Amino acid sequence: MKEESTNRKSFILIPALMGSVVGAGTALLLAPKSGKKIRKDLRRFAEDTRDHVGEVIDEGRNFYEEGSKVVARALKAGKETYDEGTENIEKLMHKKGRLLMVLTLASGIIGVGIALLLTTKSGCEVRGDIKRIATNAGEKFVTAIDKGKALYLGEAKT
Repeated sequence: MKEESTNRKSFILIPALMGSVVGAGTALLLAPKSGKKIRKDLRRFAEDTRDHVGEVIDEGRNFYEEGSKVVARALKAGKETYDEGTENIEKLMHKKGRLLMVLTLASGIIGVGIALLLTTKSGCEVRGDIKRIATNAGEKFVTAIDKGKALYLGEAKT
């Protein structure tokens, strides 16, 4: 029983970590701006929004009445759907493949968000760095092969 619980935890943890890593990597490669600039834009947006709070509150009061009617209908529909949905959710949770896919996708999205907020370079700059590193590694590899051939041929002649 305890072993089954441990297996279930690792079953969920591995895809979550993989999704986060893939999402973060994707965000680093495709980031439109550095994380510092994205955070600055978000801060500016929050400040602009704060200036319009009074207007938003007035509109919110108007929508409240309409919203309460919608919520009442949604609540009724939710109660009716809950009983049907409970059985379907249990069936879905037992299908490990779908759970893995959803978990991996969700953690990937979280990884994208974190990477976009914390990146120090744009995606173009990161891709340039990767290209430069790959080119240098390729040149070093060719040089090592050439040296190996020279050593081998030099020893074979003696």
